[in-house]
Amino acid sequence: MIKTLLKSLLMLVTLGYLGFALIKVSRPTQEMVCTGVEYTFTDSAQASLIDQPMVETLMLKNDFAPKGKILADIDMSDIAARLSANPYIDTVTCYHTASGKLCIRVTPRHPLLHVFAQDGNEFYVDGEGNIMPAGGLATNLPIVTGNVTRKTAGRLLALGKLLQDDEYWNKETQQISVDEKGWIEIIPRYSGQRILLGEPKDLEEKLARVRLFYEKAMPKVGWNKYSIINAIYKDQVICKK
Repeated sequence: MIKTLLKSLLMLVTLGYLGFALIKVSRPTQEMVCTGVEYTFTDSAQASLIDQPMVETLMLKNDFAPKGKILADIDMSDIAARLSANPYIDTVTCYHTASGKLCIRVTPRHPLLHVFAQDGNEFYVDGEGNIMPAGGLATNLPIVTGNVTRKTAGRLLALGKLLQDDEYWNKETQQISVDEKGWIEIIPRYSGQRILLGEPKDLEEKLARVRLFYEKAMPKVGWNKYSIINAIYKDQVICKK
């Protein structure tokens, strides 16, 4: 029985030591000094309005200089909150590694549309309907003009997402115009016609119809023959010279 108890005690001591050693290796001590800052960006393949140099500038403006400081003295929640206040940033996560590096993981907002509003305001809209000031990094977004405001821009989100996800229309669409009734027309980047879509509904079907017309009919009749392509009415494409 004594041998059994000794074996059990030895096993507990061994497990306790291994656990302590694992924590010691995987987690910096409270006295460890920050050795530097490492930035990572999620969704880096998509268009973004902010990059690492801009985040580094935000760190300087907020008087954050973590390198050389004790990790326990660095308020990571404050860093995350202040960086997240930037209109081009969605979320920020901060953590530190076993080597003492402070890691800042940034999820940017990704704009869908570049709006020139009726009242003269200029801004971007992302997929969640968030309004962002125009600026940041250069973008190649569809421009929205006409009868649109900050309040009504959200009605164009479905079209913006559709254009972003469709490789053909993403390249082809240069401008979206909204009339007094809220009806939509697209001005293509290359072909030059006005594409009338009408109310912002059944957009995927309307654009598919126009694309089929482009691929099957336009090469035969010539790209300069028509100035207006009307896809408002179901199962029809009506053209005007």
